Order: sequence, then structure tokens, then C-alpha cells
Amino acid sequence: MLKKIKMIKFRMRYKIAIAFVFFDFYYVIMLHMSIPFFYLQKPKDSERVNAEDKSKLDELEQKEEEKVVGEIKPGINLLGYCTHETCLSAKEKFYVWVNIGFGDISLTSDNTLYHCPECLHLSVTSIARVKFFNSEYFIYINNNPVQIKKNDCEGTYLIKPGLTYSLKAERIRQRATSIGDLIIRSEAAMNSEEVLNLVAELQKYMITVAKPPKVKDMKRLLEKIKSDYGGNFNRVFDVGRFTILCDNCVKLQTALNVIKKANKFNLIVSEDKDFFNNHSMTHYRIHNIRLYVPKYDVYVEMQATLKHYSLLEPYSVIENSKLSHLFYRLMRNWIPRDVAEEDLNQAGWDTLTKINDVAFEWMHMIAIKKLSSRYKPHREIGILRPQQLSQKTEEEIAQNKSLQMAHFVYVQLCTFIPKKKKGKAIYFILYNYYKQYIIGDKNPASCADFALLLQESRQQEMEKDIAISQARETYIPLQANNYAHMDGDNNEKEITYDCHQHVIEFLKEKKDEKQEEKIEQQQLYKRKVMIIQGKSGSGKSIFCRHLEETLWNNYKSDSKQPIPFTFHF
Repeated sequence: MLKKIKMIKFRMRYKIAIAFVFFDFYYVIMLHMSIPFFYLQKPKDSERVNAEDKSKLDELEQKEEEKVVGEIKPGINLLGYCTHETCLSAKEKFYVWVNIGFGDISLTSDNTLYHCPECLHLSVTSIARVKFFNSEYFIYINNNPVQIKKNDCEGTYLIKPGLTYSLKAERIRQRATSIGDLIIRSEAAMNSEEVLNLVAELQKYMITVAKPPKVKDMKRLLEKIKSDYGGNFNRVFDVGRFTILCDNCVKLQTALNVIKKANKFNLIVSEDKDFFNNHSMTHYRIHNIRLYVPKYDVYVEMQATLKHYSLLEPYSVIENSKLSHLFYRLMRNWIPRDVAEEDLNQAGWDTLTKINDVAFEWMHMIAIKKLSSRYKPHREIGILRPQQLSQKTEEEIAQNKSLQMAHFVYVQLCTFIPKKKKGKAIYFILYNYYKQYIIGDKNPASCADFALLLQESRQQEMEKDIAISQARETYIPLQANNYAHMDGDNNEKEITYDCHQHVIEFLKEKKDEKQEEKIEQQQLYKRKVMIIQGKSGSGKSIFCRHLEETLWNNYKSDSKQPIPFTFHF
């Protein structure tokens, strides 16, 4: 029995050996005859290596999904293990992402240490992978002629033990020779077949793609380059820009998926910044994707968002949609000259952030409703013009940033009449900035504020003047006539009328007159002065206090009524 088993084993070995011999022989014959039976050909060394690398990468990605610490950030990111004994990630054998950022480094997998984002010790080693994110990058392996240079949004590569790697990551940048050259390239790229095919693909899914009629004009572009990029025009990417507007989050995700497969259209996704789920500096809510167009060696920008977050006219549903951008343009190249301007500038940035928090709904709707409930329109409260603008010419205002801001906010408050909750909340935020930082907390910013100060002052006077307060309780209406008082003449025979009622009617507008007559009458009243004359002790002071109270009550019920002033001589 044992002999039979051995014989079977031998025969199996023999057949296998023969098979391999014949396979190799057949393979050689096929190569020699150049017959295209490619499925019998052996894989190339590079293909085999790539396949092995891909398999290892897939294995690493599976492990990474289970256990990983750290965050992928722009530049160079290394994946390894922490070896510090007190680190939780080391105890649990979690993979650790270490962000190096932009720059160039040389590393060997087991001979280099990096700071752990968990325990902050210099203890991360056994680097297994490098991931480049939102950068132009370069890889060189010592003693290997193969070099990798790319500008993909994301590139992941294995780090093999024993090899030394040179890694470099830079921020993506344009390669124009001048601003004019950048504009020409951007225009060509926007109208290129590659970009237009991508736009057409997006439109198949009923996604709105808004393209500006032309690129930014030279004046605005120079202003932006100077203020935002320190004069370096090769850092500007939105010369050529598309805005993608989606009805809902599902369509937004569809749009992003289409754009991220831009290589189908011979385009490269080089940068993807998610400001839809993460705050940007000014809290705009967008996905900002930069596409490289190899044909013209230029980057163009695609900004994707939801329609109800858009500030782009005529698509925006946000009231006064230009406000945020105009406010930003005033802020971005403002260099404060002193401490007062610095405070105004910082408060301006905070205000812009709050406005965008409302517009893009970073703020909860409950908080937005609460702000909107505090809104009062200009026609009701009467916004007062800033004192610093008094007797200033347009030229003087144009040369001073703080005066420009004061004028801009004042005009906005006087002309912006919101009807929706978001608009009212934005108006209140702007008014609050105006009141606290442009006018000043201690000064009235509106007629309503001024009236409140007068009422507080009146209340304090009444509390101090006990005699008047007591006399008001026994007030008797005064009778008067239209004749001047003469000593020794009581005017008893003249027709008299109620003095209080006469003053009230004097202040009222006559509503039964025609419009032209009404305007003339109002102008006449503005020039009129009523003098109330009487004997000493006749009750003039008490009468004026009583009249003042009536006028204040009228104002409280209708803010369009005149505000009473009391002067003491």
C-alpha cells in the first residue's frame, strides 16, 4: 500500500514537472513565433511590482480603516507606528498619520523618527506609506532611475524597508509669465474642449453650472493679488472660475464625484478643499476644487455649493447677496494705522464671519430667528449719520478706510429693507457693528437711541424736582388766547381755548389737504415757532411738563411723531 502511495506521488510530481517543462517550452516557441497569445506571456517586472504594491496598499488601507490616529493635511503625510511606551496608539498598535506639511525630506522606513500627534513624542517609525495631499509632489528613490513628479490632489505610495526616499511637496501654483499671460491661459482653458466636456457631463445630471461672461477685470485682479497674495500672481486660481449650484446634498455629492473623475476629460484634480463641512477663513460654504488643464498649463477653479447658499446673482435667494462680498472687499486690503482702526478692523472681520454664519447656516436656525426678532427698520428707528462723516468730501472718504467703512455700513442700513428671517438677522448684526464700533456704545446710533437718552434724562430730572412731580398730580388745564399778555389787562373779554389742545393741533399735519398744499404747509410749520407767554406762577412750567409727557406718549406709540426737547434757561 505504501509503495502504491509513493508511486502515485512520484507520478504526480513527474506530471507536474513535465507540464511545467512543456509550458516553458511552449512559451518560448510562442515568443519566437510572435503569435499574439498574450494571456500566455509572463508579466513584466514593473507590472508585477505594481501589482504587489497595489495589493499591499489595499491591505494597508483595510487596516487603516480599522485603526488609525492622526489627520490627513496638505503636503506630506507619513503612516507609521508610535513606539512610545505611554502612548495609547502604541499600546493599541494603531497606525499613526504624521503630517510633515510642505517642504522636502529624506527618510528610511526604520531609521527615521517623527512626532506622534497623539503623545507628541519623537517616536513614530516603521513608515509604511506616504500620502501627498493638495500639493505638487516629487519622489526619488536612491539608486533607482525612476522618479515621480505629479500634481494630483491625492497620491499614495508604499515606503519599503531598507530604501532611502527623497520626498518633496509644494503648494500648487500657476506658471504664467505675467498677469496678462495668466488671463489669456485661463480664458483659453475655460473655453477648452476638455473643460466644456466636463461641464456638459455635470449638466446631464440637471446641475447648474454658472460661468462668468468674462474673467475678472485687471483692476479687481490686481487689487486681489496685492491684498491676498502679496503681489504673486501665480498664486491666483480663480481667474478662470465656474460655480456649480445644486438643489440638494445628493446632487452636490454627484457633482463632486463627476469632477473628481476629471481625468476622463484629460484634466487633473490638483486640489480639493472642503469648506462645505469645515470653516474657511470667512466661513463661505463651498467645495473648492482646482483643476489643472495640461493643454494650457494652467489651473481653473470650480466652486460647488447648494443653491440656497449661493451669493451669485441671479441665482441667490439670500437678500442683499452682494453685502458679504462688498464688505469683504473693504476689509481685505485694510491695513490699520492705529489702535482705534485695529479694533474697528478686527470687529469688521468678526462681523463678516457672523454675517456668513447666518447666510450659510453655520448658525442654528433658532439663533437666526432670535437675531431676526431684534430687527428694527431704518424707517422706524431712524439711523443717524456718523459724526466722523460730517463735512467730509467724497475724495476724503475714499482716501480713508475707516471713513469708507462708516459710509458703507450707514448706506447699507438706510437702504437694506429685509423681509426674510436671514436678511433681518444679517441687518441686526450689521447694525450692532455700526452701533458699537462706528458710532460708539456711549453715543446714539439712531433717533430711537437718542429718544431713549432724552427719556432717561427726563426721568432723572423729574426724580430730582420733587415740587414739579407733586404739582403734576394736581394739574389743571390752562386756557389761552392769541393776544400778548399786558400788565393790568386780564383779557377776560377775549375768546380763549384749551392751551394743551391748541399746541397738539399746531404740531399735527392737516391730512385733508392736497399733496402740494401739504408740502407747503409742512415747510411753513418748520419755520413756525410758538411762544407761550403768561404771568409768573400761572402754571407754565407744569403745563410744559404735562405737554412733554403727552408728546412722549405719542412718540412711543408712533416713532414717526416728533421728539420733544426741553431746554432750561
